[in-house]
Amino acid sequence: MSFLDSRDDLVYDELQKSDTEKKPLPRDEDLPGMGQYYCLHCDRYFANSTVRDEHFKTKRHKKRLKQMSGPAPHTQLDAELAAGMGMPDNGPVLMSM
Repeated sequence: MSFLDSRDDLVYDELQKSDTEKKPLPRDEDLPGMGQYYCLHCDRYFANSTVRDEHFKTKRHKKRLKQMSGPAPHTQLDAELAAGMGMPDNGPVLMSM
């Protein structure tokens, strides 16, 4: 059973960026805490730093950390190849005489 969802590949790619490539969080009035208290691993915003710090102690967050530190999430191409929907393998090309 997999707990991965549709945005895991985006979160995984963001985690792979170096610190110099990451941008500071912009202020957004529509998000909790004006978008300043964010958990990248869980892709969630929080109202303040206290709530975010409590979130860091939860089982859900720790499970997510472990999940995101592992191998890259599967892509659509992986799924198609596993289902036999990839490019057909017609074998080696034989010379005709």
